[in-house]
Amino acid sequence: MNPRSTVRALGATFLRGPLLRAPSQTTGGLLEQRPLTRTGLPKADATEPHSSSGFRIHITIESMLYAVIGLLAILTRLWDLTYKAQHHDESLHSYYSWLLYAGEGYIHDPMMHGPGLFHSNALAYFLFGDSEYTTRIVPALLGIAIVLLPALLRGPQLLGKWGALACSTLLLFSPTILFYTRFNRHDPYVLFCTLVIIFSMLRFMEKRESKWIIAVWLTTGFLFTTLEVSFIIGFMLVTFVGLIMAWQIHRSLLGIAALALVALGAVWVGMPRIGVSPLPGIPWEDPTPENIQAFSFELASHPTTLTMLGTVALAIAAVVIVLNRVRDGQGWFDGVLGRTGEQTTTRVMYDGLRDRKGMWFGLGGGAIIFVTLYTTLFTNWIGLGSGTVGALGYWLGQQDVQRGDQPWFYYFLILPQYELIAVLLAPVAGILTMKRIIPALREGRPVGRRNYVWALFLWWTLIHLAVFSWAGEKMPWLSVHMALPMILLSGALIGDTIERIEARARSGILPARGALAVGLSIPVVCASWFMLWAWGSAGPWVTVEQQVTRAVRPQITDNPWLLYLPVLAIIGVLGWGMFKLGGRAAIAAGGLSIVGMLLIAQLHVAYRMTFNEGDVPRDQLIYVQSSPDVTQAVEDVGELSRTLTGGLDMPIFYDSGTSWPMQWYLRNYTSRRFFGSELSTPPDAPVVFIANEHLTDANRAMLSGYTGQEYAMRWWFPEEATYRRFAIAPELNKEWRQNYQTDAEGPYSFTDVAASVFSSIWSMREPEQQLEKFRLIAFRELPAPIESYNFQVFIRNDLLPTFNTIRY
Repeated sequence: MNPRSTVRALGATFLRGPLLRAPSQTTGGLLEQRPLTRTGLPKADATEPHSSSGFRIHITIESMLYAVIGLLAILTRLWDLTYKAQHHDESLHSYYSWLLYAGEGYIHDPMMHGPGLFHSNALAYFLFGDSEYTTRIVPALLGIAIVLLPALLRGPQLLGKWGALACSTLLLFSPTILFYTRFNRHDPYVLFCTLVIIFSMLRFMEKRESKWIIAVWLTTGFLFTTLEVSFIIGFMLVTFVGLIMAWQIHRSLLGIAALALVALGAVWVGMPRIGVSPLPGIPWEDPTPENIQAFSFELASHPTTLTMLGTVALAIAAVVIVLNRVRDGQGWFDGVLGRTGEQTTTRVMYDGLRDRKGMWFGLGGGAIIFVTLYTTLFTNWIGLGSGTVGALGYWLGQQDVQRGDQPWFYYFLILPQYELIAVLLAPVAGILTMKRIIPALREGRPVGRRNYVWALFLWWTLIHLAVFSWAGEKMPWLSVHMALPMILLSGALIGDTIERIEARARSGILPARGALAVGLSIPVVCASWFMLWAWGSAGPWVTVEQQVTRAVRPQITDNPWLLYLPVLAIIGVLGWGMFKLGGRAAIAAGGLSIVGMLLIAQLHVAYRMTFNEGDVPRDQLIYVQSSPDVTQAVEDVGELSRTLTGGLDMPIFYDSGTSWPMQWYLRNYTSRRFFGSELSTPPDAPVVFIANEHLTDANRAMLSGYTGQEYAMRWWFPEEATYRRFAIAPELNKEWRQNYQTDAEGPYSFTDVAASVFSSIWSMREPEQQLEKFRLIAFRELPAPIESYNFQVFIRNDLLPTFNTIRY
């Protein structure tokens, strides 16, 4: 082959890759790929005219859809990142990143999680300058990548083309993912790393290439520099792979693991019952070397620890005995891992560990990333300890602190308000996964790689729901870690359904007109249903128990059955569809139609919450947010400073109550001064920021020559009047937080908790309760006002005319 032909071949390979390949005209559907020749180029159709020009681009529907999704991802993630004030946590992350960028260094502190975010932000400041926009640009860019990453699993044995597209679409329009990938927190980094690791593992199972191993380890190195959630992700993956390998190597290993868990649980529960003292508390508040040493010695010598270590040692001994029999005289590595089938998880692990290039480059690169970031470019070697044992110890110590005091059912109520499709379809996909896998395991048949992918997403969902619900600290931004696997599982189900409909349509079994009729009728009925409920719930405003709420219209109060007439219409449409199309086809067509309707609903929620009301906590997902007053006050004071000094040289005093986010907003003021909570002398500054809680008589006396204007610093969602009433939460340390539903006092039993859940569910039989929840979710009409933490901006009296001119 001459050089010109070689260049043409390489160009054609690139331009006519998987997403730009023409659809088959004979055997495939809309997203079908052409078969490849030995050179890796697509086979030409016999009817295709020969082109002497060489380069031709064949754009498929699939590539066009990904282009649209990518453009929308760019638009929705990068548009107007500056419109809302910095959240309290965001300002911490932004300010300490700015210090690193400004050359003042960075020392890892487990309280603010890993160094990956701070170094990434510092790089963004270096490239683009420090601003409101650049503080959020890295999470936004990661959000774009998160939307497009499912394309890695578009192969027919993984998600399939429709499944990957469905996952990308759901991620694009996920209110939870969208909101928190425009937020300067660590969670977008974790989501991105998790997807890269899991998708690379699955691609390595499909084709043994070193690049996937390298990607896994490099990303793992960075993952552990982001957030302590990385330990949960590691636990999820290790347990999933470990259970499968135990099944494949020798099933008695599962029995040993089960017995060990039971024994460890018995030790944990039984030791206190026989009078053994609890395990020592982690000294997270004062982690001096002496305290850590004393804690380590007490923990290592504690009877519960020794008993548990003995139990683990016995389990390991039993495992070694079983594996020694399995290897049958061969080496431990080849005899245990190398004896299973070619496509098993155990064999994939065997091949991966034997890939020296992948392992050395991957592990080495991951270690370099980890060490470089935790030591802040090799200037803080203590960071290696604080980033491993220190980080894990700190957040395990926080378990009993229960920051936020959120109940066990927190995520079970927050996710259904925003991830409508995932909450609806993930349980269905989970049931289907079990129905496919359990019979295959019983009969000794291969599970199938696509079912394997579904099982991984299901395990991921269940582990995250269980661990995050158990964890002492529950926050709305952590819901993204449960939403992600649920979205992937739902997308896989949607893709599988579309493939089946497409196959039936191509074969002529499925009447296209009938399916279209079902698909179009259901949205019309659902839209009518929504309008009926919106009308029926929009009665007059009334006061009930000192709370202002909507009353139900009298027509609905007298005739509540009117609310459910659309249900009969939906049943009628599905019944007609079953008669014309068959049961499964009608349910599939109707289900996809409902998914389309819910996608529109999610788009509305995502837009309203992210671009319209992102700084107003009418949503449980927003929780606490700095108010628009903050940026307005900062802009007004900045204009005053430029008027007086020509820049940002005007002296400003601020207290501990306003320090976050003012540390970030006042970073460029050369004469800013922090005074804690008390003014010892009258301030020598034109402007003073002070929180209302610090406006004591003494401080007011110091501000006698000033006039104050009150603003809302941050405000929060009214928890007590909404979701906290759902059930009793006896696990909370603060007794007054345990029960918002009744007047009964604790302690509360499991029966009490179950009865409280049943009471909330049973109350939903009342149309008034249904319509109240409808108004809350659809229109965010809250049963209680938003509360706030306020501050005042004091202006020296001689500058009031100038300041008022700026303000008004």
